Amino acid sequence: MVEEYKKSVLPDGIRLVTERMPHVRSVAVGIWVDTGSRNEPEGRSGVSHLIEHLVFKGTDSRTAEEIARTMDSVGGQMDAFTAKEHTCFFVNVLDEHLPLAVDLLTDILLHPLFGAEDIEKEKSVVLQEIKMVEDTPDDLIHDLFAERIWPGHPLGRPILGSREVIQGFSRDTILRHFQEEYCPEKITVAVAGRAQHDQVLELLAPRVDGFQCRAASRDGCPPSQRVTVDMVHKALEQVHLVVGFPGLSHTAAERYALYLLNDIIGGSMSSRLFQQVRERQGLVYSIHSGTQAYHDTGILYVYAATDAVNFSKVLKLILKEVRDLKKDGIAPAELRRAKDHLKGSLMLSLESTSSRMSRLAKQELYFGSFFSIDEMLAAIDSVPEEEMQSLIQRLLDEDQLSLLALGPLDRRHLPREFSRR
Repeated sequence: MVEEYKKSVLPDGIRLVTERMPHVRSVAVGIWVDTGSRNEPEGRSGVSHLIEHLVFKGTDSRTAEEIARTMDSVGGQMDAFTAKEHTCFFVNVLDEHLPLAVDLLTDILLHPLFGAEDIEKEKSVVLQEIKMVEDTPDDLIHDLFAERIWPGHPLGRPILGSREVIQGFSRDTILRHFQEEYCPEKITVAVAGRAQHDQVLELLAPRVDGFQCRAASRDGCPPSQRVTVDMVHKALEQVHLVVGFPGLSHTAAERYALYLLNDIIGGSMSSRLFQQVRERQGLVYSIHSGTQAYHDTGILYVYAATDAVNFSKVLKLILKEVRDLKKDGIAPAELRRAKDHLKGSLMLSLESTSSRMSRLAKQELYFGSFFSIDEMLAAIDSVPEEEMQSLIQRLLDEDQLSLLALGPLDRRHLPREFSRR
């Protein structure tokens, strides 16, 4: 598969990575900033997410309404998100509107107003967003779980922040954080679709000319993962639970083996947990496994939701599958199916310009380089059975297992294996 990947580094330090897709008529442009909730001091928890909102509320040359109308007028899509280690602002437009996309994104990056009235309005919007998460237990439980396994560390704090801290933000605090974090050395511009690299470079370079600031230093303290078992009582119709093990960083050499292990445990409809707990036992509607990876740590987790009366049974079934994996390992045919499923999912996910743009940016942020689709497919295919077995023994350690349950129950409902912890 031919991939037209190119990279440039501008004089100010901004990195530009592009992938030309001549068979499409659209282009995705993303500005990725190497900062997120993990990089917030305790007194600024939630400020990155608030800034993500505020940059759309007006610039030196555009009002918030004009920003929205500009995208709508060309049928484009514009959005943003904040993660724990990065923030992204992106647009999808027809290729003929690439100049407009670059102009608009650089405008909100370089010239946000941070008006006092807009700050108060967006604080209110974020407070509503926090309430929405609190009313969505399958989202809330992941924040609560992180809080317990990484106590006192920024990774353990929710991306949205807390009501008290958000309400106390001053304009000076917000502006200071923006000036310390949104600096050229932390910015990657990723473009995928019907666009030439040199064309994007010509559009981008004059718009960021003279953009200079020095990023704040970071302590880079790695988190210490705590083993915990906890129950949070909440009046819900179901019990939501997360079982977590230590995982891997996103650059770990065994990351492809972890992707396959996750697929086998609960990452697909044919996975062990989905087939056993939902299809055969009918105890859940939702059950899956997943990974969260950061630059120096990670977790491998299982999420499920069930009735309180079935909580103990579901938890025991999860433990049984973990123990069976450790005892019997993975059969060659099962590993082959997982590899085929993972490769197919990867290929399908990269058919859109936005997915390709995201892949470009993340590879640059994590590795400072590019891996072609063929290289990634080959890496999946080449994972040996011995590496899988070694990873199972290393990660699926019950002494390192953490559990959080959220719903209408208490510790009396815990199976014997957990009640003493």
